[in-house]
Amino acid sequence: MKKYFSLLLLFTVFAGCASTKHKIKATSPNTEVVEAEGMAPIVNNDINGAKKTSLHEALKNALGLVIGVYVSQEALVSKAILIEDNITSQTEGYIEKYDVIKEWRDGDFYKTKIKALVRKEDLSAKLKALELEPKKLGNPVVSLKIDEIIDSQPSLTKYAESELKNKFIEAGFTVSDSAISDIIVNGKADSNFNTDAGLGGMISYRATVTVAVMKTGSSDVLATDEKTFGGVDVTKSAAAKSSIMNCAKKIGEQLPQTVLKFLRERSVVRLTVSNVENINKLNDFTRSVRALTEIRDCFVRNYSNSVALLDLDLKKGTATDIAKRLEQNTNFNIKITKTGAYDISAELQAGSGK
Repeated sequence: MKKYFSLLLLFTVFAGCASTKHKIKATSPNTEVVEAEGMAPIVNNDINGAKKTSLHEALKNALGLVIGVYVSQEALVSKAILIEDNITSQTEGYIEKYDVIKEWRDGDFYKTKIKALVRKEDLSAKLKALELEPKKLGNPVVSLKIDEIIDSQPSLTKYAESELKNKFIEAGFTVSDSAISDIIVNGKADSNFNTDAGLGGMISYRATVTVAVMKTGSSDVLATDEKTFGGVDVTKSAAAKSSIMNCAKKIGEQLPQTVLKFLRERSVVRLTVSNVENINKLNDFTRSVRALTEIRDCFVRNYSNSVALLDLDLKKGTATDIAKRLEQNTNFNIKITKTGAYDISAELQAGSGK
């Protein structure tokens, strides 16, 4: 009787599993159900090892199917390493659940077929984040200059500046203490004594940090922010530092990404061209620049004394890419004299445009 009951119980368990197996369905418009297969070689007859690896490969391939919806084949190739490091190697972050449909040995390989529920909204957000990389936008160099005032007196401290430097570095920017940069973060940190009443020997300070991010050498403002926070510590100097650092940390949570987003949406390169003989030559040159596939549009900002300033609205590529294309222009003989992340200086050679 016990044996019969045990068999009945076992049958009920397996029947329950079978009834729910492969019933994975999309739970919302932000999820996607896909089927994928993975395989792994069987080394030293290690079936369990090959089984685990083939399952992992199946999960990665499931993500790959959804990634392909959002990314072109060209982008998949160019970003293969980034996608592997940041997405497909972390399947648990994007696959909500899965079922193993079939697994089997095929010669010297073990294969696994799964049905998986993928959070496609999370994938889409991550892929957009990969687009927002400084290296993809010309790898701009950032410098910071944030003056600090404590109790109405100028201070030589650099608490806010140091904190924001770290945040920009974490976001992938190149940060320099040199005056030569592509982007400059200007600002002011002002911290003042607040109170020491009722704090059990502690001292409270309150600070306001204001920053503005600009392209070097221009009046283009990329982003601004202002935060006010308090800080408490056992001494005035430590409390002042704490209040400034609290402001800078809060600003640094979003500022680098805000700058990257601005640069991507409004990627404008300033082109300075010398030796432009006349307005007719400038018009011909402008038309030839607009014809470049990387250029969305081209605007003349100023023209005087044979020097023209043009704003190039980029559809793709970087200033370096545009500089190379300008030198390859068959209609104009152009010499590139300088290339930065967001500026190009060039000179029209004699006989250009004829």
